[in-house]
Amino acid sequence: MKPLILLAILFCAITLSARAELTEADLNKIRLIINEEIKEELKPIKDEIATLKTDVATLKTDVAWMRGKLESVDKQFASVDKQFASVDKQITHVTNITYGLIAFIVAAIAIPQIILTWRSVRDRQQQQINQELRQEIEALKQRNIIQP
Repeated sequence: MKPLILLAILFCAITLSARAELTEADLNKIRLIINEEIKEELKPIKDEIATLKTDVATLKTDVAWMRGKLESVDKQFASVDKQFASVDKQITHVTNITYGLIAFIVAAIAIPQIILTWRSVRDRQQQQINQELRQEIEALKQRNIIQP
């Protein structure tokens, strides 16, 4: 029974301190401890934020440098496009001249061939007419000879 009473007194003693109110000094100490723990836990986060800020700054400079390079490349492509347009015009001009020369060559070969063909047809017709006339003359001569 004695141990039971001693335990009851011990529990009562423990609960007295639990019911006690905290003083302003105790609250300030607790705040100080919590602030120190928060600062210690925030220190790596702040360091990481600082490194991220420097990384962002370097990335901004790198992006600005890349933009400058891309602008110079765009300018070069613009000049290359102009050159390609000029070359395209020259190729078109040469192509047109080639087509003209091909047409001229075809005309130079075809026209005389057409003329020769036309002449040969006309000559054949004239030869046929001449042949018919000769046959007629021969027939008339024989009539004249037979019937003088």
